[in-house]
This record gives sequence, structure tokens and C-alpha cells, in this order.
Amino acid sequence: MRSATGRSELQPIVAEDKVYIHRGLSHPDVVRYYAVNYPNLEAVQEQMDWYASIAREGTGQWWAIRATSHHAFCGAIGINNIVAQHRRCELGFWLLPEHWRQGIISDVLPLVIHHAFDALGLHRIMAEVETENSASARVLQRTGFKHEGTLRDCEVKDGRLISLDVFARLATDP
Repeated sequence: MRSATGRSELQPIVAEDKVYIHRGLSHPDVVRYYAVNYPNLEAVQEQMDWYASIAREGTGQWWAIRATSHHAFCGAIGINNIVAQHRRCELGFWLLPEHWRQGIISDVLPLVIHHAFDALGLHRIMAEVETENSASARVLQRTGFKHEGTLRDCEVKDGRLISLDVFARLATDP
């Protein structure tokens, strides 16, 4: 899938992406607001297996985000926890730090939204964002997600309680 602007494209995650996924999901600035952290390349296999598992089971799909011009791996975006009966899913994304503040997520997110609503027939896409992650909250709001509330002190991360802001977009939203 290519973005509307032609700057970025989404492609299936492949085995060769493992090194980049490790770079992202072990980078302190990326995992600061992300739920997983893989300290070495071997540990990343768990994430690679998860990507394959959710695709096989039909409960999600994640894509590598690549720069259209030179196919550089920029990050990953996807949907998971698809509940077909309730027509909903969860959204997640991350970028390598050298690709931050370039509008990449804003560029590719409409493709994921279109896929969820039109191709899969889902009605609701939800994202949980750590309350301190204002950059992710802004990109979600710019792409039509509404802030629905805050789950206060709902998870323990690195030994401390954190809160999550809940954002959602419905197929019927403008």
C-alpha cells in the first residue's frame, strides 16, 4: 500500500526487517511510550512470531513503514485485537527516532483506517496512548480520533503506575 502523498508505503513485515524492529523496540526513546522492549536481536523473534500469529489467526495485521524514494525502514504500524463480532480493533504504531516529526504516521494512518473500515468492515478503531506521549495523541487527533477518556493508573511499567488516554475513531465519523 502506498500513501496518498507518495512519500511512504506500507509493506508486509518480513524476516529481513528483524534488525530494524530490534533497533526500534530496544531504543530508549521509542520504548519510553511503548509496551514492549527487546534487549537483543534474538529476543525480537517473539515480536516477529506475534506479527505472523495475528495475521494467521485473523486478529490483526502489522506493516513495515518504508520511505517510497529509497525503501528505508521507518517504523511499523498495525491493528490487532480484532474482535469481528463487535467490529472493533486496536491501533499501534512506532517510528525510529530519525523519522520523527516528518508527518509519516499522519501520511500512512489513513491507509490503515481505510483498510480497517472498508476492507475488514470494522466500525471502531481504538488506541491507548500513555498520557505523557503528547506526540502520538496529537497525530491521532489530527486524523480524526476522539479522546474518550483516561484510564488512570491502569498499568505498571518499569515499577510505576501509568495512565493511558483512550482515543477512538468510528467508521461513521467524518
